[in-house]
Amino acid sequence: MLTVIATISSKNIDADVVLTALENLQKYSRQEVGCLRYELSVKSDAQQTTYLVSEQWASGEHFEAHKNEPHFKAFGTQVTGLVTSSNIEVYKSIG
Repeated sequence: MLTVIATISSKNIDADVVLTALENLQKYSRQEVGCLRYELSVKSDAQQTTYLVSEQWASGEHFEAHKNEPHFKAFGTQVTGLVTSSNIEVYKSIG
């Protein structure tokens, strides 16, 4: 099993567009084979909004397939130029 933790930040003025794109990504990702969990969280301050995406996938193969899905690619297109920073970390389960 894989756990994926992603943080995505945008200026507050772009936050609604980024949130809509993330909600669509969440909706379709949850329907994928191998998706065990896909959660969104948010925090914001006076300057920016940061989203935390927490995912669990049954295997690395499922996660790799996810990255090739049309809705994943569409997300990247929708937020191009709106994201001020992002980070993705992938963890493998042990035990």
